[in-house]
Amino acid sequence: MQESSFKQFVTKPPVLFPLAALFHIVITISAIVSLSGIPLSQRDWLRPLSMIIFTVCSVGLCSMRKWTAIVYVVLSIVCLALIYFTPLDTPQHIFGDGFFPFNLILSLFILLLFKRFE
Repeated sequence: MQESSFKQFVTKPPVLFPLAALFHIVITISAIVSLSGIPLSQRDWLRPLSMIIFTVCSVGLCSMRKWTAIVYVVLSIVCLALIYFTPLDTPQHIFGDGFFPFNLILSLFILLLFKRFE
């Protein structure tokens, strides 16, 4: 008998990944709600854009696929580089600091558990 998708989402990965996905979802929604009065053309929307990308990747981590783990870690490294190598208040810097430093901590756990990914 086939298990439900939600049950696999919660039981297949270590408990850290579904909790991280839930955290990503909640923080992303709150960031979008807080910017709801600002036009989409403003660069303030770059931070929620990066948060949406991280949220999709963190939900993908719950499937325990290696490619989602690699994408999350690479995206974290790119955002870290954007934070440290671009001047403050530039679009690249704003995009990079969406989930900093949480994304680096989760990337560390991903690398520690990488052998468990399929």
